[in-house]
Amino acid sequence: MGQATFSSPVEVNGLTIRDADEAASYLADYWPARGGKAYDLAKAACTEAIAGHRDPDEARAAFLFAAKEAGVIALD
Repeated sequence: MGQATFSSPVEVNGLTIRDADEAASYLADYWPARGGKAYDLAKAACTEAIAGHRDPDEARAAFLFAAKEAGVIALD
C-alpha cells in the first residue's frame, strides 16, 4: 500500500489535490452533490488506489472527470 500520489496535482476550489487520499477526502467532505455515476466511480477508484489495487493516475482521471461533471473545475 503506497501513498497513491498523482503524477500532477488537481486544483479544485483553491485546494491542491495531490493524491488519492486527498481526493477521497475531498469527495467525502466537500463534494457539492453526493452520488451519481462519476462520483461513485471516482470514490471507488480513489479507494482502490489507496489500497494499492489501482494506479493513482487512474484515480486522478476518475476524480478529474467527476470534478468536471460536478462543475467544481472548469472544462478544458
